[in-house]
Amino acid sequence: MSEQEQHQESPENNDDEGFDFTHVNSVARIALYDNLLSAPRVTEIQPAPTGEFIESLATNVYQQSQAAGGTIPYTVIREVSENFIHARFQEATVSILDHGCTIRFADQGPGIACKDRAQLPGFTSAIEPMKSYIRGVGSGLPIVKEYLDFTHGTISIEDNLGTGSVVTISANGSNPQLPKELEIDHVEEDEDAEYSEPSTPRYRIADENHEPAYNAQPAYAQPSAQYAPGFAAQPPMQAYQQAPQMAYAAPQQFAQPGYAPAAQQGYMQAPVQQPMGYPYGQQMQQQQPQIQPAPVDAQPIIASLSQREKDFLVIYLKEGVLGVSDVVKLTGAAQSSVHNTLKKLEGIGLLKMSGKKRMLTNLGIQVAQLL
Repeated sequence: MSEQEQHQESPENNDDEGFDFTHVNSVARIALYDNLLSAPRVTEIQPAPTGEFIESLATNVYQQSQAAGGTIPYTVIREVSENFIHARFQEATVSILDHGCTIRFADQGPGIACKDRAQLPGFTSAIEPMKSYIRGVGSGLPIVKEYLDFTHGTISIEDNLGTGSVVTISANGSNPQLPKELEIDHVEEDEDAEYSEPSTPRYRIADENHEPAYNAQPAYAQPSAQYAPGFAAQPPMQAYQQAPQMAYAAPQQFAQPGYAPAAQQGYMQAPVQQPMGYPYGQQMQQQQPQIQPAPVDAQPIIASLSQREKDFLVIYLKEGVLGVSDVVKLTGAAQSSVHNTLKKLEGIGLLKMSGKKRMLTNLGIQVAQLL
């Protein structure tokens, strides 16, 4: 038996009992390869409390792999990232290859002696201090393997050089439906999102379970213009309320030589197609009524919204077209919380997709103007 195998066969938790798992003191590195002919772009995940460190690592890997064109979901990336805790996060290195479709997780911990059993449910070396940050029931790599088997991807576990292990996961480049038992709500990140250090939030928003008396306002300046950039100016609600109701208006008569159209009771009379030469075309253009959007009673909708949802609508009114990452930067809110809130607003017809981002619908603009 080799020296490395002897080290791997020894009980993993001999030295772990006295180890402080509450804080990660080492730096993890993410290497994003455009191709193997050039050096990768390297992102460093700085030391942090363990829960925050795992979240930051998994989120950055997910975002960068998706931006490169990969389809591996956050669930899978998170499960393998959590596995670094068994190596005490020693020299954790993640390599993103094949346009995001292959991700390699390497460490210099004690390694994985029984590689086949590590992919079966129930086999685990987790000890009690680890279970504050991972489930610790031997389900992580089995979940990853189940997903990759379902999507015709692959997982491999190998020994690292010297010591430690290397877990490589690869997708086939498609975007299959995730099995229900593996689904979680996570961020639909913008395809062209830039990854920068977090900045000071520009807006204050309500907590998820709290409704303060203020609406979202910029933290440093006066409220911006009434209408969001990128939208045509919308008439105020009074204009909608004063607009004539056209649904049951009397038929519009047009002067046409030798022809008297028959009116249909209770319906708008459609104008008859006429040659557009002078004077008929000009006469029709002058006399054709302008139909205004029907007014909407927005108060029931407003009453059903939480303060945070109202705050988000105001932000969209001021800022225009925004993606999840944009809202996170503007508010400092958690990505998963922003994603779920935007999905709800989209579901009730106040937001709509615009490419990879979202914008207010006409109804959303009406509601936001009343907040």
